[in-house]
Amino acid sequence: MRILLAAALLVSPALAHAADVSGGDTASPADVSGGDTANPADLPGGSTNPNSTPAEDGAGAPTLREGDGIPSQLDSDQKDGYRKVFAAIRAQRWQDAQIQLDSMKPGPLHAIARAELYTAKNSPKVELAPLLQLIGDAPELPQADQLSRMAKTRGALSTPAIPAAARLVWYDGAPVRQRARSIKSDTAATEIALAIQPYVKADQGLEAEGVVSRFEADLTPEARTEWQQKVAWIYYVAGDDNNARRVAAKAQDGAGDWAPQADWVAGLAAWREQDCAGATAAFERVATRAADTELRSAGLYWGSRAEMACGHPDKVEVKLRAATQYGETFYGLLAKSALGIEDKPAKAEKFVAEDWRALERRPNVRVAAALVEIDEDGLADEVLRYQAKIGSPSEHVALTRLAGRLSLPSTQLWLTHNCPQGTQPLTAARYPAPNWTPAGGWRVDKALVFAHTLQESRFNSEIRSAAGAMGLMQVKTGAAIDIGRRHGVNYAASDLTKPSVNMEIGQSYLEQLRDQPFTGGLLPKVIASYNAGPTPVANWNALIKDGGDPLLYIESIPYWETRGYVMVVLRNYWMYENQEGRKSSSREALAQGMWPKFPGMQGPAAVKLSARKLAFHQDGNANR
Repeated sequence: MRILLAAALLVSPALAHAADVSGGDTASPADVSGGDTANPADLPGGSTNPNSTPAEDGAGAPTLREGDGIPSQLDSDQKDGYRKVFAAIRAQRWQDAQIQLDSMKPGPLHAIARAELYTAKNSPKVELAPLLQLIGDAPELPQADQLSRMAKTRGALSTPAIPAAARLVWYDGAPVRQRARSIKSDTAATEIALAIQPYVKADQGLEAEGVVSRFEADLTPEARTEWQQKVAWIYYVAGDDNNARRVAAKAQDGAGDWAPQADWVAGLAAWREQDCAGATAAFERVATRAADTELRSAGLYWGSRAEMACGHPDKVEVKLRAATQYGETFYGLLAKSALGIEDKPAKAEKFVAEDWRALERRPNVRVAAALVEIDEDGLADEVLRYQAKIGSPSEHVALTRLAGRLSLPSTQLWLTHNCPQGTQPLTAARYPAPNWTPAGGWRVDKALVFAHTLQESRFNSEIRSAAGAMGLMQVKTGAAIDIGRRHGVNYAASDLTKPSVNMEIGQSYLEQLRDQPFTGGLLPKVIASYNAGPTPVANWNALIKDGGDPLLYIESIPYWETRGYVMVVLRNYWMYENQEGRKSSSREALAQGMWPKFPGMQGPAAVKLSARKLAFHQDGNANR
């Protein structure tokens, strides 16, 4: 059995031609109460990647073809006519919409167009007879219940029956590292949170520890454990491993979900002090006590590294194999690579003719397909989600595949989380790959762009953050203006909801981050920069004591959100690569202790930077 960890464990590479990560005594504010994130900022530069995926034609809706199992629902005249109808409804030109609809021969979108017209805000009052007629003709529409209520307000004693909407069951998605919940059940915990905040922001561990000591007697055991862990993390971020371990040891004997978090800090600090025995013990406790599978798999993987450093190769494989059972986690996937386990390509679920034959009798299915043909994706989303509630549970999997084929990724994801009782969601469907193309064609690996999009917005093109970031890749207007200027394009804010525009700006920003000296083209740092912003990552190059170890760098990022973001995006990336049947060079690199480079860059796909070997000893000392 091939184990790739050995070469990476006893080496502490120093960053060569990439950014300087030589360490430092201070750090950016440790993220105790939540790190601020800065999505795409304005950056100079940017370049074209000559080695990436070539551009594909078209950036709009997918073309439905007979060979795909979905016949076209509309002819060219119907497409043109229905586009005019829905445009008139959006513009509140009610008479124009009615005239256009009445002038067309009856088609698959007449009923839903009338439903939209009748229920739109500020639309003219509709008489009872047309309401009853529409409900009777199309009782399966999402608007049917509202139409029935409207009919009753107009004096209807009864209305046509409509299908009952079933309650769907929530299924969790891919595992992510969970943040332990802050204890706020007692007065002392509230007071300490206020008193300690200045020292948290300044990374002043000694002062923060003093605050905890002052309130310690009044805290519940769980709250005491929480604040001891947080102080230990402040020390760790500041590079003070000795004090980090000292305070973490107190929290390790505490109560609640924060105790395994203290185990984790103790393990990282022991690893950084080259105390393999201490690291082994701490990571073992993480693996057995952590509540979430992502942290449990991390404890197993890092435990295997510590066992190798202690000269226990016989224990390495056992822990790695245990980690592989969490195969959809960051470390579970790394463990497979470390063991040389080849993943069977998890091809994306294909929508086939059999699926269409199972669904074509459902009017809502034909309506959704027709809506996609005229770019009414939001309404198509609504129709398919409603069909999942009123349809047969046996059709749910086919509906999920249909959403993927129609390039409705947010609904594809919704259907993996909301299922009829007893229906198992499709794992592959958790990683949608819509038939979308950036306005300038693909220059960045499509799998990496989708990996970011999945984490940024879950493929919701309309989402807007409190900070003003918009759309699929959470682009800010400043970045859009800057990148548009470089491309000779003027982007309006409304353009950022268009997949082709948003992904173009997002991939351009990734290219700019790739070319900045503070990332050195190293993939983990590019991903971190996309989430935290350029300035923090530039600062971390001097502050994080990672010894050139890319995994230690990731786990030492001060911001909680950014730490998780890097791991989730990389996991997403690897899952997309596996869907495409591709081997992952970045995953293989990290399993070997190497820094993966941004995909498509010239030269090797990963770098093992110049290193000096540190001899780990079980007594906690190291030959330097």
